[in-house]
Amino acid sequence: AWVLAAFAILFGTRHLDLTEHHEGLVAAIAFESIVKLVAFLAVGIFVTYGMYDGFGDIFGRAAADPDLRRLLVMGDGVDGSTYASWAWLTMLSMLAILFLPRQFQMQVVENTDERHLGKAIWLFPLYLLLMNIFVLPIAFGGLLYFPRGTVNADAFVLTLPLVQGQSAMALVAFIGGVSAATSMVIVTTVALSTMVSNDLVMPLLLNFPPLRLNQRADLSGLLLAIRRIAIVAIVMLAYAYERATGETTSLVSIGLISFAAVAQFAPAILGGIYWRDATRTGAAVGLVAGFVLWAYTLALPSLTSPGRIIESLVNHGAFGLAQLRPYALLGVTG
Repeated sequence: AWVLAAFAILFGTRHLDLTEHHEGLVAAIAFESIVKLVAFLAVGIFVTYGMYDGFGDIFGRAAADPDLRRLLVMGDGVDGSTYASWAWLTMLSMLAILFLPRQFQMQVVENTDERHLGKAIWLFPLYLLLMNIFVLPIAFGGLLYFPRGTVNADAFVLTLPLVQGQSAMALVAFIGGVSAATSMVIVTTVALSTMVSNDLVMPLLLNFPPLRLNQRADLSGLLLAIRRIAIVAIVMLAYAYERATGETTSLVSIGLISFAAVAQFAPAILGGIYWRDATRTGAAVGLVAGFVLWAYTLALPSLTSPGRIIESLVNHGAFGLAQLRPYALLGVTG
């Protein structure tokens, strides 16, 4: 965590740029994106054609397995696999692409030429397609190879090469994973630290008369210090959350929780663009209500583990009322 914070400070807050452009950061992220794509494709090809005889072999074996066959069918309601849930997950992912801080940082803040958007329109979907080609083969390959529950599915890209004695391939997968994690953390923390300094801390300090910051000609040093402190605080909070949920919540679930959080901005942002009668008060009330519900129904239950006081709240509801259980608030489930 400390190393990631140091890298984020190095790439994002070495100096103050009026344009907020970080060309070195963008170059590093682009290189890491290529590394993780190559690594994932290499592992996918190894699993699909090295351990098995191609896509047909893997999907055929999965279809013959009673436990895995249901994963190939959507709409039967098993484990929540309905068309409605698929549609909502697709919508949630779309909103995340639009409104996640790291997406905004790369798409808008770091964009130096609007003409680049024309290339991004087809290059970004192509990149996502390539990254997802081998997701199902690797997932089914791991589920077929390992007894159920013996290996965390999040680690299949590492464990499958290792059990086959392919240490070099496992190293490639590890490097790809590190590239994916560092690029995401660095961009996110840089974006969030800028938001914290510009929209939260600095307005408070400027409106605090005893500091007399309005009379100072240069606030760049203070601004950089605030951003660096914010980066360290954000990374430490993220690490604390991971430690609190890592054993009980999968990586995919944590990602969906964050997607649901950022989706709370959608009504205010889209309403502000397309609804002329929208008001600041209405947007603020909607955001507060949305985040309260998100925190109670998603973030809070993710912290649950045996022996914690919060488990009673999740299982029995606030004040012992079953209707106030986070996973079935007012009787709404799913």
